[in-house]
Amino acid sequence: MARSVLNAPPVLARSPFRRLNTTFQKNVVVFLTVVASSLAAAQAVPTIGTGGAEPGDKSPYRGTNVSYGHSLSAYNPTPEVVTWSQRIGLSPEWHFTKEFFVRGRFFLSQELTLSDSTNTKHEIELSDLWFDAVWGGWKEKNTGIRLAADVRVTLPTSKTSQAVSRLFTLGPGANVSRNFNVLAGLTFVYSARFTYRANQFSTRQNQAGLIMNCAAGSIGQPEACLNTATGSRNVQADILHGPTVVFNPHERLNLSATFLMQHAWLSPPGAVPAQFANVPELQTEKILNSRDFMAFSVGVTYTPVDIVSLTLGAFTFANQIDTTGQYIFPLFNRNTVVSLDATFDLEATVSSITKEKK
Repeated sequence: MARSVLNAPPVLARSPFRRLNTTFQKNVVVFLTVVASSLAAAQAVPTIGTGGAEPGDKSPYRGTNVSYGHSLSAYNPTPEVVTWSQRIGLSPEWHFTKEFFVRGRFFLSQELTLSDSTNTKHEIELSDLWFDAVWGGWKEKNTGIRLAADVRVTLPTSKTSQAVSRLFTLGPGANVSRNFNVLAGLTFVYSARFTYRANQFSTRQNQAGLIMNCAAGSIGQPEACLNTATGSRNVQADILHGPTVVFNPHERLNLSATFLMQHAWLSPPGAVPAQFANVPELQTEKILNSRDFMAFSVGVTYTPVDIVSLTLGAFTFANQIDTTGQYIFPLFNRNTVVSLDATFDLEATVSSITKEKK
């Protein structure tokens, strides 16, 4: 079911500055809508080596960790030059056998600069809550190639998902990997995931109206204005795929890079009332039934002790083309987020405390 995005009462003509500002706001909404799920997808690239427990790894909660970090990004229309945020995350994991386990992830984040998406200053935001049921995989003896798969379910606990009227998502994924004995380890992986999004409405929802795309001198011509209070169409489904390279020059040093490509299908468009048949924005929205995005992440992780590891990384997620139809360089651009995180391993912490008591 879709709410109508067309309801255009007469408004006064607006300045070019306001047009630029509202266009930027719309781009921010599109970015925030997809970045949460895509960030989770990027972080969910198969963890190398979890296909089976190593000798001595008997704890069923191995892999469980708590993280804390800060991130900086230039994607911010407010007076600050950059956006600065902090977050804390919980990633539980439970292994039933060597090959089958479940895992989850949940974050609390807070922007320390002026936010463009919250109602109050320094508001604490929730991420989506997601769960994976994982099959660690099968390894072919002659080639050393491993096949693995998982099924992901997410619940809409974030503002972004609630704004798109999200009910849940369901995403089966698979990956192919190969390990090489180079120094402490070198792994190549190619992963793919199809995600279906169950949304209550076909467009993003907004509690307040926002009139934009009005031509100059539109007084008394309501058909020249478009009310985008409910936003553009939601993504109904997508396929996300790409390679990952993980290199360990030392057992306590990890270098990784991931490049992902996403093709997203939009919800079916609603009928356009006759009085809006000639509005260019609506014709474009009706013709374009898919969107394409790219994501790139690179990181360096150092583990000084078993209990904690430090990661310096950069993550970029953006449309393949900008609002003017120009190609966006996918690796680093104004959407790039630089982060520094500390991750605390629960199993290593418990083991350390147990040894001290003994």
